[in-house]
Amino acid sequence: MSTHLVWFRRDLRLHDNLALAAACRHRTARVVALFISTPEQWANHTMSPRQAAFIQVQLNALQQALAEKGIPLLFEEVDDFTASIETVKSVCEKHDVSHLFYNYQYEVNERERDAAVEKALPHIVCEGFDDSVILPPGAVMTGNHEMYKVFTPFKNAWLKRLKEGMPECVSAPARRENGIVSSALLPINLHYPQQEFDPVLFPAEEKAAIARLRQFCQQGGGGSMKNDVTSRPLRGPVVYPPVWRPAAYHRASVCIVCWPNSHRRSKAARAASG
Repeated sequence: MSTHLVWFRRDLRLHDNLALAAACRHRTARVVALFISTPEQWANHTMSPRQAAFIQVQLNALQQALAEKGIPLLFEEVDDFTASIETVKSVCEKHDVSHLFYNYQYEVNERERDAAVEKALPHIVCEGFDDSVILPPGAVMTGNHEMYKVFTPFKNAWLKRLKEGMPECVSAPARRENGIVSSALLPINLHYPQQEFDPVLFPAEEKAAIARLRQFCQQGGGGSMKNDVTSRPLRGPVVYPPVWRPAAYHRASVCIVCWPNSHRRSKAARAASG
């Protein structure tokens, strides 16, 4: 029996998760999930205490949701990304992993880490996915096959591409027939400063976040693209600026969806250029 490892990072959800869906595609494979906490790296990246608290709540909810699917979540903590490379390698050896699945992160440190992990696992099939964007970096280019340098032309070209065909949306995995998870789940605690957040404004549990997205669409947040874009589940986190009035959603919603795609496209381009 092959073992598939899903490496979770900022994609702490079951629905429309490309790496998780790919790992679960083979019914007979044993699926194991992994999350690696890197407190020193987070501190170097000035991650806020409120965000750490949000991630901790998400992780515990994810652990429970995965357990119900017969998928155990392994939690490891090391100092930084460099140390996480050896952790992934060790987990793969311990669990006799044949395939590693993960969703791309486009920042420089993260891309370097992922490249080092794949190099350290020459006998394991590693598959990455453009999960945090609707269209992958490089999918929307100028007529000269260059990156857009201004947001509005990029947004117009991006919307045109979406009208030509929406990307695949995948469901949460079914329960694994061969999955066995201990009923006594240990709580996950991050060793990083934390600050309380408002769960009403920022729901950490997946079902609540999806309900918030549906409410956003029903209030007219989708604008002219409502039936084409925002009525579908969106990959990656959806953040609602608490200072915006509902009336502003109509004209701003397309930018809410499009801007993260533009931002990650720029990150990918900067990382690739060295």
